[in-house]
Amino acid sequence: MAVKLHRCSATWAKLGGHPCWRAQKALDEAGIDYELVLHSSLRFRRPEVAELTGGTKALPIVEFEDGSILRESAVIADRARSGMLVPDAPAAAPEPPAAEPPPAPGEPGRPG
Repeated sequence: MAVKLHRCSATWAKLGGHPCWRAQKALDEAGIDYELVLHSSLRFRRPEVAELTGGTKALPIVEFEDGSILRESAVIADRARSGMLVPDAPAAAPEPPAAEPPPAPGEPGRPG
């Protein structure tokens, strides 16, 4: 599954407390392949992020192939470290039982 990490463009900010760096570092340490999508370091210059999230302009965000997103650097980092970043595909619905063929003429349960 393709994963995109949306983060601010301050890639030089490699401080432990910087949320974008914390999320990116956790993905790197977990060996997760991702596409890096950089956005402005200034929130008011992130209308595309607000459109993606439905309102908030906060980063980082992980965007999954199906369009779903995961926000909050601590959540992203925890799930990456635990190997649960990419959600499992939903289980296929069980197939309904096959209908039994109607009884042949003259068999019990069939009028005739």
